Amino acid sequence: MKTFSIRLEDEIFNKFEFARGEKSRNNYIQEIIVKYLNEPGVNHDEPKVNQSEPIDEPEMNQNEPEVNQLLKDEVEFLRGENIDLRKLLNQEQSLHLQTQRQLMPTSEEITKKAWWKFWK
Repeated sequence: MKTFSIRLEDEIFNKFEFARGEKSRNNYIQEIIVKYLNEPGVNHDEPKVNQSEPIDEPEMNQNEPEVNQLLKDEVEFLRGENIDLRKLLNQEQSLHLQTQRQLMPTSEEITKKAWWKFWK
């Protein structure tokens, strides 16, 4: 006999525990799975339809030019924000490098003190 484990959200787990009553968890799960697989009218051998395919929404088809324009505007806005973020990132990196250079000891300090006395 093969085994497997699953994770459930707390709410679903509590409903499951309430529904099983006095039966052991293992037996209850086996009963549920067997009932599902033996359910008449359901062909479990056929693969399911890919859920990731886009679904046509009728409301979007009605105003397609407006939706397209809104999406184009949003893309342009996000591109502008992306450019601004890149500029800010470059500024932060240059300021970080400047700060690191300012924190570095001078060559005189390095030669005067040994590395273990540097912070004194």
